[in-house]
Amino acid sequence: MAEPVRDTAAAADASPAEAPPAKRLKTLGAPLRPGIIRPSLLAPESAKRLRAAHDASGPYTHVVLEDLADPDLLRSVRDEVINNVQATYKETDLFKVFQTGDLANLDELDPASAAKLPSLMRLRDALYSQEFRAFVQSITGCGELSDKTDCSCNVYAKGGHLLCHDDVIGTRRVSYIIYLTDPDEPWREEDGGALELYPCVDGEAHTPAVAPTTSLLPLWNTMAMFVVQPGRSFHSVQEVLSADKPRFSISGWYHAPAEPAGRESASLQQLQMDPGQDCIQGHAPFEGGAADRDLSEDDLALLRRWVNPAYLDSKAWPKIQSRFEDSGSVQLQRFLLPEVADPIVSAAAAADAAQGMGRGRLPQHSAGCSEGWEPVGPTHKQRYLRYVGTPAAANGAAAAAGADAAAAGEPPAAEAGRRLADVRRSLFESRAFGKLLRAFTTIDMLGHAGEVRRMRPGLDYTVAHYGVITRDPRLDCVLTFVDDREEADAADWGVGEVGGFEAYLLADEDKEGAAAADTYRQDANDDSGVINVPAAANSLNLLLRDAGLMRFVKFVSAAAPGSRWDVAMEYLPEDDGEEPDEGEQQEQQEQQEQQEQQEQQEQEDQQK
Repeated sequence: MAEPVRDTAAAADASPAEAPPAKRLKTLGAPLRPGIIRPSLLAPESAKRLRAAHDASGPYTHVVLEDLADPDLLRSVRDEVINNVQATYKETDLFKVFQTGDLANLDELDPASAAKLPSLMRLRDALYSQEFRAFVQSITGCGELSDKTDCSCNVYAKGGHLLCHDDVIGTRRVSYIIYLTDPDEPWREEDGGALELYPCVDGEAHTPAVAPTTSLLPLWNTMAMFVVQPGRSFHSVQEVLSADKPRFSISGWYHAPAEPAGRESASLQQLQMDPGQDCIQGHAPFEGGAADRDLSEDDLALLRRWVNPAYLDSKAWPKIQSRFEDSGSVQLQRFLLPEVADPIVSAAAAADAAQGMGRGRLPQHSAGCSEGWEPVGPTHKQRYLRYVGTPAAANGAAAAAGADAAAAGEPPAAEAGRRLADVRRSLFESRAFGKLLRAFTTIDMLGHAGEVRRMRPGLDYTVAHYGVITRDPRLDCVLTFVDDREEADAADWGVGEVGGFEAYLLADEDKEGAAAADTYRQDANDDSGVINVPAAANSLNLLLRDAGLMRFVKFVSAAAPGSRWDVAMEYLPEDDGEEPDEGEQQEQQEQQEQQEQQEQQEQEDQQK
């Protein structure tokens, strides 16, 4: 475990009752008013015990303060916020929450409005008082704190969540959360909403593991805090499951006078990092090479073993082409033959049921990580399971066994993975399918890359970031499977109520911030530039991804009927032969110059 961030020896040993050095008085808040923070909490012996607990904690240093404040005052704070403070609903690829504005702005309220929030203002002032800041410094060893006030109220209703990140923005130094959950209905583990802390992957600096090692429940009148560390203090808010107990908190930060060292390793900077190339490299050529473009009888014979005959009828192709050319995308329902698709749906549903996933159940992070499935991170960018196959499947034995494998006791998750992998290998990587794509899109495909994925409800997602910005056109071909056999389930998947949809949006590369904007959930028919593709069983989604587009799969809610299973392929289209315009030429030249400068710098560093 990394050494905790420490202040100077004098500051670390100082008790909170001692006044801070005179030179700091100008940057610290007003004195702490009595009757708000529990006095015994601030006593020297208490601070000493908390410092020891903080320094011994993991996966990075943190501490939880119990019985933080006068409970009657906190009840008043809770009532005041519920009745008098406006919260705005916010949802992106990273979170789903109701949030108020910065509570620092309470001082600008008119007298009538301020009179409705006396307890909230008292608590805020206590948290940013001179004495409490000194107390925070003493138990965390965080170093000097400025007088900046930065906090808000957050409400996570059922389905609310916040994905993995490290909180590093600007001068933030200590992150804290005060829980105002219902004092008369104690929070339970089955309610979800835990604060999850992630270790870093061994040997991979600034990379969070796929699963947390510490989980802290949002218990009434407790305050969790940790020093913000670039590429280290990774945490998330687990999805809230309770329908009638929202996760209510005041959260915020204590700020340092200057930005932290190593901030280039922060999760936000990692999301904003532009690799200057497409995220998928090395598209494999089709089997059989690039012979004639027309589908032969042998090609059709292969396709008939897999594909719904409606899509092999040449009379249907002009209609598909027209839809594709109009919008750049098309969704083909019931794409595979029933005898191919139905066993996949059944095996997938059986695996979710056996592993306790979906329909309001929150699985363990290790759920499903077996039977040929492995977790994929890093968690601040993505988390899902990838099918890599069992030893039997790897040598072809399972594929040869076919349906007999399930009868012989093959676990349903392994069966679903094997069947999906067979679709990928035998259909999607075939030259016959490449020709079929040309019939749908009029574009020749030169190569392919892809994987078989499972996105578990309550756990998995991908996020939008600069590392997935498209540099050269690609054709996405994603075959999805979900449990939508009941009408209500199909509706939930269809409107995105339970997540699991794939969203495409145009990256604003001139704007700071790499996540999707709050308004990403829009109609595909409006002018927002956003396209949402809902998940459906046996649905093939084709989309031509032009330069500048980002994409993500929205976090799959625990309320979903089950996992999102898919075969996610990416095809390399043939160059249309058009010369880039003047702007594109300039951009390419700038990218080439940047690459040459980077290579030169690397050579100089190696020589040093």
